[in-house]
Amino acid sequence: MRSTVIQLKKFREKGDRLDPRFYLGEKTVKTITTGKYDNFVKLGDLLDYFTDGSRLTSCETGIPMLRLSNLDACDIHFGGLKYASVDKATKWTKVKSQDVLFTQAAEPFRAAVMPEGFDDITVSSEITVMRPKPAIVPEYLAAILSTRSMGKILKDLAYRRSATALRRLRLKDISEIPIPLPGRDLQYKIKAAYEDAARLSLESETELSQIIQAVYAEIDRKTQAQSTTRRFKIRKQELGGRWDVAFCANEMLRRQLLESGSVTPLLQVAKPVPSTLKGIGEDEEVCAVKAEHINENTMMVESFDLCRLSDLSPRMRQPLSPGDVLICTTGSGEQVAYLDEKTGTEGCRILGSATFTALRFTETPRYFTIAMTHPIVRAQLNSLATGAVQRFISKKDLDALLVPNLSVIWREDFDSRVYRAFERRREALTAKAHVLELAEKFLSEEMKQ
Repeated sequence: MRSTVIQLKKFREKGDRLDPRFYLGEKTVKTITTGKYDNFVKLGDLLDYFTDGSRLTSCETGIPMLRLSNLDACDIHFGGLKYASVDKATKWTKVKSQDVLFTQAAEPFRAAVMPEGFDDITVSSEITVMRPKPAIVPEYLAAILSTRSMGKILKDLAYRRSATALRRLRLKDISEIPIPLPGRDLQYKIKAAYEDAARLSLESETELSQIIQAVYAEIDRKTQAQSTTRRFKIRKQELGGRWDVAFCANEMLRRQLLESGSVTPLLQVAKPVPSTLKGIGEDEEVCAVKAEHINENTMMVESFDLCRLSDLSPRMRQPLSPGDVLICTTGSGEQVAYLDEKTGTEGCRILGSATFTALRFTETPRYFTIAMTHPIVRAQLNSLATGAVQRFISKKDLDALLVPNLSVIWREDFDSRVYRAFERRREALTAKAHVLELAEKFLSEEMKQ
């Protein structure tokens, strides 16, 4: 058990923190910065400039804006970028190449380096922009801030206004974070590994994006690109007791899709995985898959938490197996992901959050993973959702969902192409893990001295 002493007058000073965990973290930081750790320097002293992102209104066109979902440890995903509405009177944070982007309002905390090729781009208010001094290599700084050891310190310093709010770091606390400053040889070694991982990541995401576009194009050709219209007619006898516009629009879309002959009910090609913890002991270690472990751009479960079942929330009770497809059916998320064979640890069972419904397809699950993200499926899911406060789709409603079902030859071809793209993505994740391993090893050795 960790403990520290706090003077009463500290609580009476304006702006001071009342959460005990913060003072434990502050004690750790002070021990490092004032102790025998000669190689550690305060992060604020290593930066020429750092500031939080701006609160901007999202729109269809404008300046590209990176959000928390675009930022991963030592990796930035540029797929599905949102845009910010900016005029002459609006103040916004401009990001330059070689800036380090740090998630000061998320867990796990992570950082990545902004690559070249973007003239005007900004970040949301949950991201801090750092501009390092020449003494520190940006790729090295991003790797150190993304390590597990640093994450423990940052978690202590983070503030949570309520139980449901995101953990948040203040700029004042960020500037006091101790960073070990090694020689240039190690910094450039981590930089070289970082650049190799970034190249592999970009190539794998580009390959997946091209496959997704090809699948969408073939689905559009088969279904004649059916979509809901803003204006339509429907007979009174066809209402069936439901008069809401969204329901009627979905019924019209379903009718059009069935007439095209290129869709099939989900129940005929997949079965929902039942939620049960039977056979799993309370002290048994499991691999927990949550929403933050899914990369929306690659449609893969790219990480997981290894912990005991007793430490998990009661919502973590959905047993998963490699080959399952996860679809978000609770909340505002639209994630769809494939659970590949390399997810998890040998000997440990995999559990998924109740935020998702796990589907077990009879064949070509990788093709159906992409098909489930097509606009005609998204439109049906939105109309099936219920709940005034939180969006929810029941398993019973999913049975009637119509999914694009191409011929066997097309499905198998796309499935094999996606398999190879997922393998390339795993190579990129392995390279990224090597970067974090180098940074973690160095940081751990410095902390022991």
